[in-house]
Amino acid sequence: MAQSEYLVIMEKYECGALGAYVPELPGIGVAGETEDEVRDLVGEAIRLYLDERDRGDDRGSASVVVSHYTVAV
Repeated sequence: MAQSEYLVIMEKYECGALGAYVPELPGIGVAGETEDEVRDLVGEAIRLYLDERDRGDDRGSASVVVSHYTVAV
């Protein structure tokens, strides 16, 4: 498999937990306690996503907008 690069957004929450998602690959989202843990988890999630896509399983290959809204605070 050719190596690809994906933008990963990692966020730190007030409770100290970390989360990450990959905007280019809808449905990938992970959470962990350390940056290393989140990096490992998101890397594995990307590999699994690409394996499923390569097998022809298109369940996660395209996002579908079911609703959109704004929130005023």
